[in-house]
Amino acid sequence: MEIKDALKNNLKDEALINALSFTDYLIEKGLTPKKEWSKGFRFVKNGKSPCLLVLSDTGWFICDIPVVFEPEWNLLSDNLKEFIVAHIKTCSVHLGEACGCGSEPGVTKSIFGKLYNNVCTSEIQLVNPSSEVLDKFKEIIKWWVVNNDRSQC
Repeated sequence: MEIKDALKNNLKDEALINALSFTDYLIEKGLTPKKEWSKGFRFVKNGKSPCLLVLSDTGWFICDIPVVFEPEWNLLSDNLKEFIVAHIKTCSVHLGEACGCGSEPGVTKSIFGKLYNNVCTSEIQLVNPSSEVLDKFKEIIKWWVVNNDRSQC
C-alpha cells in the first residue's frame, strides 16, 4: 500500500509505529487513503474526510480536522472538546514566523462557541502525536465515522 511505503521511507522508531498503527485504524474504520501529493494522504469515506496525514522534514502530523464545519460537533463530550481546543493550530506569521498553512496570518473562527484568532486553515494539528494523543483522536474518528455513516442513510 502506497501510504505504508511512504511512512516506512520517511519515519522511524516510535513515529513509524504510531503512524502505521493510526493508518491501520483508519483503514479498519473504512477510510481510504488518497494521495494528495508525495507526502500528503487524505483519508476519505463517503466523499468526506476527517483528516489529512502529512509527512514532514521533522516527522509527521495530522491536520484538516473539520471542527468548524460539522454541525454535530456540539454532541461531542466536553472531554473531547477540550482535547480539540488544546490542539488548535494558530498561524505565527503575525509574530514574524512562516506558517505555511495558506491562510496567513490566519483567521478568526468560532470553535465550540468561542472565538479564536489567527487560526490556520488546517484548524487542528497533531504534530508527531504520541500513542496517547492518537488514542484520544481515535475517539473523535470513531465518533466521526458513526455520524458520517448516519448522514448517508
